[in-house]
Amino acid sequence: MDPVPRRPPLLLAVFSVVVLTLATGAPTLAFASDDTFFDQQWPLAQIKAPDAWPVSTGAGVAIGIVDTGIDYSHPDLAGKVVASANCLGGSCRDGGADDGHGHGTILAGIAAAVTNNGKGIAGVAPDAQLLIAKAVDDQGRGDAADIVNGIHWVVDHGARIVNLSLGDPNFLVTSLLGTPLRAGIEYAWGKGAIPVLASGNENVGLLDLGSSNYGSLNALIVGATDKGGGIASYSSPIGNAKWGLVAPGGSGDGPGDDVLSTFTNGRYAWVAGTSMAAPHVSGALALLLAEGLTPTAAVDRLLTTLDRSVKCGAGCQGRLDVAAAVGRGPRVAAATTAPPAAPPATGTTTPRPSTSTSTSRPTGTTATTPPLTSAPSAASGSDGRVLAAGPAPAVPGPGHGASNSAGRSLLLVLAIAIVGGVGSAVGLVAWDRFRADSL
Repeated sequence: MDPVPRRPPLLLAVFSVVVLTLATGAPTLAFASDDTFFDQQWPLAQIKAPDAWPVSTGAGVAIGIVDTGIDYSHPDLAGKVVASANCLGGSCRDGGADDGHGHGTILAGIAAAVTNNGKGIAGVAPDAQLLIAKAVDDQGRGDAADIVNGIHWVVDHGARIVNLSLGDPNFLVTSLLGTPLRAGIEYAWGKGAIPVLASGNENVGLLDLGSSNYGSLNALIVGATDKGGGIASYSSPIGNAKWGLVAPGGSGDGPGDDVLSTFTNGRYAWVAGTSMAAPHVSGALALLLAEGLTPTAAVDRLLTTLDRSVKCGAGCQGRLDVAAAVGRGPRVAAATTAPPAAPPATGTTTPRPSTSTSTSRPTGTTATTPPLTSAPSAASGSDGRVLAAGPAPAVPGPGHGASNSAGRSLLLVLAIAIVGGVGSAVGLVAWDRFRADSL
């Protein structure tokens, strides 16, 4: 089946069939695969992932994806899921993580789709496994408490990496207060799992507004690059993040220019957003952990081997280079990789950390394969944008890092005043609402 694009202008996702054509101008893939759409996967070439596969494929490492669930029966994800849970509305319950939205399935394919199976796409970490926590509903909305529960669940069941491709619609508030997911992120790192967060799709072009004020948070914050290797116009600034980088996310212009991944009902989709950038990094970390690196060593290796020729703004250290990360330096003698997670015991629960609500959305541009059925709606916003036929939705203009102009400083003061005034009455009430969205 050929992938087709999906584009939701604001709240309505519109789907249409688009015939795939051979992408041109993309870097050449050094290691071939017989996957049907492998030659369309310019992101793998941009980060040199196929060059790393002779060294590591991520075997034995479980990636936790806290999102809208997964299409268990997808031919490119079959056998990948070690365990799953539904964490909506309370404690996590085993199973029940079917994806009625599509965002979680997209992330899973980018990170770890079955590779060289004669169909579909290749994943960054072909032999990695998946732990799935459904903490965002089929409308793309999620509560911070549910998401934190999902983080606890995947970590407690053996996830070595936790992918969080979620955006807060109140991004101006989080620019000041930071993410309400901090407790879950710190729990993951404290238990030996590496958190990977999408930076968001809310680049307002003004200083670091749109950044979620990550501060000293032990997490990799990932912005998006386009097919040409530059920074995507929508990609939120990384700001004061401790560990910031960029990876392929697409431009939001549709087939050929965006990221191709798995989608619901066995289909494939063109997607764009920082949501798509994050699982590229999650897959890269799986390759390093499978080599026996500790979480700290894996993060250090990833950051010290980034392509620093890419200028990506304040807080960003460069663009992901998977081949350099896997091939650089001596191998670790004693493997520290945890064994594959065992299926959870029935009735496993995690403490509910908060009673406040939060609406979250998946992020990324999507193009799915025929036959098309009714598509879920998806709110546009941070972390990913969904595309279909027709004109691309408007995205924020370019602008990263600090500006010294007096005009921009004045705008910043005004923005802070608005956030402090109106935001205190309205925005702060929804501070912990997240969304899983796409361009």
